[in-house]
Amino acid sequence: MGVASLVVSIVALIIAVIGLIPLLGLLEWIALILGTIGFVFGIVPIARRFKAPLAISGLIISIVAIVMAVLRLAIGGWFG
Repeated sequence: MGVASLVVSIVALIIAVIGLIPLLGLLEWIALILGTIGFVFGIVPIARRFKAPLAISGLIISIVAIVMAVLRLAIGGWFG
């Protein structure tokens, strides 16, 4: 699940960065959903007490993507 967390989080971060372009704010909703999925995938191995460096890095990247998406949606009025 650590690899899945990392991959989903990287995709969420890329979509969040693309969503910063004006008139593409709707992509931030997709980034928020993918970031949340990556966060959940990253928490599972950590909760099972596995040594999972990929899960930890996926967790950090998903937190960054979630924060970017929430800030962009808050600035844009939540609707792009």
